[in-house]
Amino acid sequence: MSPIIFLPFEKEIEPDGDLTLLQLARKVGVPLEAPCGGKRICGKCKVIVGRSNRPLPPPSEREQDLLGKLVQKGYRLACDTILTHGASVVIPEESRTGRQVILTSDTRHPYPVRLRPHVTRCHVEVPAPAINAVLADRERLLLALKEAYGIRSPEMDLFVLRQLPQALRSDPKGVTATLRDGKEIIDLRAGREERLYGVAFDVGTTTVVAFLMDMVSGEKRAVMPAMNPQIALGDDVITRISFCQERPDGLDKLRSEIVACLNGLVAEATAQAGIDPGRIMEATVVGNTAMHHLLAGLDPRYLSMAPYPPVLQAGQTLKARDLGLHIGTSAYVHLLPLKAGFVGSDTIACILATGLHKRKAPALLIDLGTNGEIVFGNRDRILCCSTAAGPAFEGGHIRWGMRAAAGAIERVRIDPDTLNVEWETIDHEKPSGLCGSGIISAAAEMIRSGIILSRGNMNGSLQTPRLREGEDGWEFVLVWGSETATGQDIVLTQRDVAELQMAKSAVYAGASVLIEKYGTASFSRIFLAGACGNYVDPRDACVIDLFPGCLNAKVVGVGNAAGHGACLALLDRNKSKEAERIARNAEYVELAAANRFQELFVSSMCFTSAGDFEDDF
Repeated sequence: MSPIIFLPFEKEIEPDGDLTLLQLARKVGVPLEAPCGGKRICGKCKVIVGRSNRPLPPPSEREQDLLGKLVQKGYRLACDTILTHGASVVIPEESRTGRQVILTSDTRHPYPVRLRPHVTRCHVEVPAPAINAVLADRERLLLALKEAYGIRSPEMDLFVLRQLPQALRSDPKGVTATLRDGKEIIDLRAGREERLYGVAFDVGTTTVVAFLMDMVSGEKRAVMPAMNPQIALGDDVITRISFCQERPDGLDKLRSEIVACLNGLVAEATAQAGIDPGRIMEATVVGNTAMHHLLAGLDPRYLSMAPYPPVLQAGQTLKARDLGLHIGTSAYVHLLPLKAGFVGSDTIACILATGLHKRKAPALLIDLGTNGEIVFGNRDRILCCSTAAGPAFEGGHIRWGMRAAAGAIERVRIDPDTLNVEWETIDHEKPSGLCGSGIISAAAEMIRSGIILSRGNMNGSLQTPRLREGEDGWEFVLVWGSETATGQDIVLTQRDVAELQMAKSAVYAGASVLIEKYGTASFSRIFLAGACGNYVDPRDACVIDLFPGCLNAKVVGVGNAAGHGACLALLDRNKSKEAERIARNAEYVELAAANRFQELFVSSMCFTSAGDFEDDF
């Protein structure tokens, strides 16, 4: 049987008549976009079936709905097309998964940290065994630790015991024991060992970052980012939870993918720093609740069902080897605490990093993403919630939306007189689409230029070839096909604007509910966390009414605050305790049960900066 060949990657696979083109592409590692996880929702997995040994099955109704006129040009949905014969399948530029730009920088407003890690080094000289008074190796080591440091009877697991005889006899200058909280010996090294290493992980739905830290100096030795490999099985947490429900091995598959990713990052980071991975003695992990459960192997299915309860909330300390992490054999991993089904330890880490819980004046913290986590409060009271903003801020459900990869438009400027467009792309590549900050920028400029009106409709009376009627109503051409990487016009459509309206209204309404519940309208800081929040122009965010208070409060991008919070907890055991207090004392607000949220969501749909806006709308 002739194979299916994916071009331009020259990857081949035999068709079996059961798997879709998307599933076959994943099997051979073809980077094909599928934000909805193959659910026939997003329409991003467009392919062109070229040479075919037999006639193709006709496009389904769903393909025709999602692809429109592209069907006439030979486009098909990879998630909805099954072939029983050989063919050449072209992956067009706009359907390829690019290498995403991953935010690794930490907050510009670091909260001070003292170096008080859970693990410490203790060097001792252990007397040699005597023929006339036999004392075991373990007992002689414990006696030396007690005499030198006052440490009494620490535990020692089997893996450390196996190191003990050789370590005691390899260097006449003694042995270095690594202890965790003074209660357990987790490593033994012959001679004097000064360095002490740990690793902090920020496990996001889309991206993962590892921070290799020197726990003696507090220095970052390496920072390694990666795409979360679970994306191939579902772009968002709900899709991945569904994957666990639909397949008996779904949870094991997703867990093995993320564990392999973390181990790969450890290997890269330690290679860059010239360190043996086995010398890493401690790890911390933050992430949203679903990512936490998938890493720990906890059943996540009930996170998608009201009232969305997690399996647990308190922080967990586990042996690294039990999670499958390839660091010190007896090292520990601390998973920071969760708050609710959609407010995870990444949000707790953001609070820790920005010091919001120590502030005298209230502040607003927003982590923009598919689920926008929002926090409002100060040292007296903290309120938090999660709002289903949808994937628009990450390019999902937007005609030309894409992740923040090379060629993504991240900034747009429109001349209000001529309506000519200037744009900036990531890595200065030819435009391939719009990332989250680019979508917000384009919409804001179209509002400033009178193209988008207050209700989100486009001003059809404007005389410009850039504004035209398309398949989804009016659309505005941002980049002509002659200038793009795909050869097609990049447009923002009426449907795209509607998606953005729903996303921004969800964030605005969620923040407003928290502010009202707190009982104040006065605050002076808005912290924007996450990739989209860090790169979006605050002025553009204000134009589209992304959050309340932008006229009076200073908007500050705080980088990868979740990753920074994970590093703080790694370097200072008191920060781990602080995170527990934050999670325990924060008040979670379930927006699905709040009528006020629905009212505010509807009333926030308009663009108040638009030229035709009136207060009585």
